[in-house]
Amino acid sequence: MSQSSTETKQEKTPEKKFSEISVLKFGGTSVKNIARIQHVAEIVKERLKHGKVLVVVSAMGDTTDYLLKLAHQCAKTPDQRELDSLLSTGEHISITLLSMMLKTMDVSARSVTAYQLGIFTESVHNKARIIDIKTDSLAKAFETCDALVVAGFQGVTANGDITTLGRGGSDTTAVALAAAAGAKYCDIYTDVDGIYTSDPNKIPKARLLDRISYGEVVEMARLGAQVIHPRAVELARQYGVILRVRNTFKPNHEGTSIDGGEDMEIYRSISGVATDKDQACVTIMDVPDQPGIAARIVGGLAKKAIVVDMIMQAFHPTAGLNNITFTVASTDLPQTIKTLEELKTEMGAKAVHADEDIAKVSLVGAGMAGQPDVAARLFETLGAAKINIKMISSSEMKITCVVSRGQADKAAKLIHDAFELEKV
Repeated sequence: MSQSSTETKQEKTPEKKFSEISVLKFGGTSVKNIARIQHVAEIVKERLKHGKVLVVVSAMGDTTDYLLKLAHQCAKTPDQRELDSLLSTGEHISITLLSMMLKTMDVSARSVTAYQLGIFTESVHNKARIIDIKTDSLAKAFETCDALVVAGFQGVTANGDITTLGRGGSDTTAVALAAAAGAKYCDIYTDVDGIYTSDPNKIPKARLLDRISYGEVVEMARLGAQVIHPRAVELARQYGVILRVRNTFKPNHEGTSIDGGEDMEIYRSISGVATDKDQACVTIMDVPDQPGIAARIVGGLAKKAIVVDMIMQAFHPTAGLNNITFTVASTDLPQTIKTLEELKTEMGAKAVHADEDIAKVSLVGAGMAGQPDVAARLFETLGAAKINIKMISSSEMKITCVVSRGQADKAAKLIHDAFELEKV
């Protein structure tokens, strides 16, 4: 995908430059130890019967968390460039060990880092986006091997600095490489059978979905589901790559297919319930009711890379004043409060209040639009259970309710039952 941006909209899918290639991505739990790495190697060898294989691998188990811990032992606020350099070593270990294992199985394998392969990103550390993949380097690497094992989660800037792609970055790496290679499918191997109507650990009746649309998965992932990162799904949708979420430990199981969802609303209007407890609510009080105020607030937070969601503006009893409330990720709360306190004085606002006792519970489905009974049933279900709704947000594919964190799991189960999602 040379001279094109893989994470920005393109006019057309890149020309197919490779013969049929299987793209497989294995997460940290799949390569947690040597026994699991051997199991992954067996899956790769089996897939080689159908052509060459491109394997993207995450760091082993909790390696990234361990490296982060070491970094913070050295510096309270580690330098971002050095932190990326450190975190990238986790994947380097994984790809090398897997390549070694494959070679003992008489597989022609080669490990490559993002730097070696030419996965270029913007010059942003910790949350970089891929802007270019050198397809010539990819094709050349396959001239000398059948299995190319690539480090996920990382890239390199034009100046040669190592970057990381943020949470779920290995998924993004895999999809970007699948797009660059013109692959039809990208298999995301994890430790679950696929995507469920809700978290099966909390809702035993949750049902495994055999198929789901890109849009629904993006919504579910952004709303708390943890199977696959929304950036990877958006990229797959952009390039028409069909994703298959599969269980590493059940290699013959087909898992869940993620595609464009053509005709999906005909047979299923609701696909799942997602819960996100890592949220906080912030209100800036008595903001002057003037044009541009909201832009100053959201713009100030955007400069700190803070994503604002579920914005609500309420008129204050005192004429000319508003209260503006929104949600942010819990990890962004301290920086959010600090930024708003600075803006408060500039704008003449009265105070900044935070509520950490919140969670988002969301109903997601491609066929929800135009069905007013869906919202009615959702609100009736929570009301009957005496669960107070603090905020509401909706789109054509989702309805999100903010509730107290301690009631989130109960709310999700009640909604799952009310819409009989075990039968979808």
